[in-house]
Amino acid sequence: MSRLALGFISDLSDQDFAFAAEEGFGFLDYNINAPDIEYFLQDLPRIRANMDRYGMPISALGRFGRERLTGSSEDLEKEDRNTRTLIDVCQALEVKTLVLGAGAGDGMTFDEKCQKAIATLQSLASYARPRGVTLAVYNCRWANFIYGPDAWQRVFEAVPELGLKYDPSHAVYDGCDYLKETRDWGHKIVHAHAKGTLIIDGEPLEDPPAGLDQTNWGAFLAVLYSRNYQGDLSIEPHARTWMGSRYYAGIRIAANHLRPLMVEYNRR
Repeated sequence: MSRLALGFISDLSDQDFAFAAEEGFGFLDYNINAPDIEYFLQDLPRIRANMDRYGMPISALGRFGRERLTGSSEDLEKEDRNTRTLIDVCQALEVKTLVLGAGAGDGMTFDEKCQKAIATLQSLASYARPRGVTLAVYNCRWANFIYGPDAWQRVFEAVPELGLKYDPSHAVYDGCDYLKETRDWGHKIVHAHAKGTLIIDGEPLEDPPAGLDQTNWGAFLAVLYSRNYQGDLSIEPHARTWMGSRYYAGIRIAANHLRPLMVEYNRR
C-alpha cells in the first residue's frame, strides 16, 4: 500500500530540505518563474546532494508566467529551449511532473490560441514522453488561457498525454465550483496544490494555510479519490502573514489539517 504523498513548494534551501525530512514530508516542489534559468541550473549540484542526503525527492517543477503564444520569435524560441532544458533536468532528478502555462495569447481569438497552444504543447509533450516526464498545465490565468473547461476540452482532446495541475483557490477566485471542476476533470489531474482562500465581504483577504481557510479540503480530496487520483498534494505557502518567521508554522498547520484526510491506496 502507498499513501498519497504530502509535500510543499519550497525554495529548495538547505533549511527546507532539513525541515521536510524532520517533519516527515514526502517531497518538495520548486518553481522556476524567472526568464533566465541559469541560476537554477548552476544550483543543481547542491540540490542533488540535498535530495540524496535527506532522501527527499522533488515531485514537480513549475514554470509559471511565461508567454508561449505571442511575442518575438527569439523570445518564443528561448522559452522553448528553456522548457526542454527543464524537461532534461526533470529526467536527471527523477522529477515526475513539469507544470507550465500555455501563454495568454493577448490579441488572439480563442481558436487561434487553441491551435497555437496545441502545436506547442504537442511538440513539448513529444520531447517529454520518452524522458518519463508528464507535462501539466495549471488552472491559473497567469500567462495561461487554459484555466477552465472550454480550453481543457479542446486542448486535452488534442494532446491526451497532457495533464492538469489543479489548485482549488483559482476556481474560487474565478467564481467557479472547484468540486464540480474536480469531479468533471479529476481524471486529468496529475498534481494538486493546497493553497487556502479567505474571502470576506466579497473581497479576498489572503491565502492562509489549509485549515485556516474556507476551502472544504475533505470534500476536495473525496472527489479526487473518487477519480482515482494518484498524484501528490503540495502545500503552497502564499499569504504574507505566513511568510518570514511564521513560514514553517504555516506549513505545519496545513500538514496537520490535511494528513488525517489522506489515505492509503494501491498505486498502479
